[in-house]
Amino acid sequence: MKNLVIKGILVIFTAMLAQADLNGQRGRHIPGQFGDTPEDSIRCLRNLSLYGDRHRQGNFDEALPYWRMLFNEFPLSSRNIYIWGEPLMSHMIENAETEEEKKAYLDTAMMMFDQRMEYYPDDGFGDPANVLGRKGRFYLQHNRNIEEAGPGYQALKESIELSGDDPSPAIVVLFMNVTIGKFRAGILENEQVIETYSYLIEKVESGLEKSPADRLYNARDIIEQLFADSGAADCDALIRLFAGQVTESPDDVDLLNKVNGLLTGANCTDSELYLMVTEKMHVLDPSPRSALNLSAMYRGLNNNDQVVRYLKEAVDLQEDEVERASYYLELAIIANQVKQDRQLSRQYALQALNDNPSLGRAHLLIGSLYASESNCFANDEDAEFKKRTVYWAAVDRFIQAKRVDPSVSSEADQMIETYSFYFPDNETIFFHGYTEGETYTVGCWINETTRIRARSQ
Repeated sequence: MKNLVIKGILVIFTAMLAQADLNGQRGRHIPGQFGDTPEDSIRCLRNLSLYGDRHRQGNFDEALPYWRMLFNEFPLSSRNIYIWGEPLMSHMIENAETEEEKKAYLDTAMMMFDQRMEYYPDDGFGDPANVLGRKGRFYLQHNRNIEEAGPGYQALKESIELSGDDPSPAIVVLFMNVTIGKFRAGILENEQVIETYSYLIEKVESGLEKSPADRLYNARDIIEQLFADSGAADCDALIRLFAGQVTESPDDVDLLNKVNGLLTGANCTDSELYLMVTEKMHVLDPSPRSALNLSAMYRGLNNNDQVVRYLKEAVDLQEDEVERASYYLELAIIANQVKQDRQLSRQYALQALNDNPSLGRAHLLIGSLYASESNCFANDEDAEFKKRTVYWAAVDRFIQAKRVDPSVSSEADQMIETYSFYFPDNETIFFHGYTEGETYTVGCWINETTRIRARSQ
């Protein structure tokens, strides 16, 4: 009879064992999993069955005593202690009658996550990066007081650190959100928000390099938007945080790129730090665009020598002729407006036309240079007549401008009308021994051959 009883117990034990772990633990035996004696095993499996039945029916209050016994005495008996434990604890917290009771259940839930990692150390089920992320999210879900967010915040932080190049999109976004919440509550300084943002973006970028995924791209976009709207990214904070780092590591390309992006995003492009970073990036990796950016920055600082310097560098670095022509035109404008050097201005404009013959604005500029020349013939005997001859050469350029570039036709026509008015009249032309329609070479530095025309009456 005794053998029959033992045999019956073993049959029941075997049957219940097959049903005990509904989440993939079949065939895995862990010493002490169901207790150390047959009596322990029967009690464990009985409670697993009773707990599972009530949990599936949604009777969480009735399931709690069975869960608590399994959690405390048989923590390895089933993964469902931890899987089903999350909704069970959520129910108990949400239906707690007092704050003390709510806190007690939340503390139990935190122990549950810790125990999951403790008892499954070499198993993906107990992976700390995953479990800590779940722990932090659970805590913050059930305690929304930002001043008490520490345990959940720390769990999220550790989860992200342990995730390597495989960060959870949901966890990094939540961590950024809570960081900003702590900043707005006065718990964190804005430098800490900036550091967190930089760290999370690096983690996400690392994950994208390993495996591009839409969820990570979305996480990056959300983090960037959260940071932009946080109010933490002010120029003073960025400068305090990064000025020393840039000075100490001027050749750290990753640092320079990060600081450049942050300063750009915070609209701190007029700061000395941004100028320093941009110049260092240009030295390490010169490009037409970086040279052009520096030129524009120095224009804002009214440092024309540096404007010209970087425009010339942009010219030297640019292989695309059309783009290079636009840089030459910019140099031509500066030479005229800043240096009042018409000859140098024309030189640059002609180089622009050499690269892009369709650049009508270069012709307009040259024509304007000619039309503004008034000192060339000051000492000549027929100075008044010669001064008017420059308008023939100027109008020729305006006509050429709209011929090669219809987009400037309206502007060219206005200039033609304006400066044709200053042509000499027929009587003056005849008096100086010329005939309308003849060719004529305008002297001085202009030295252009044109056609003699009389002012319309």
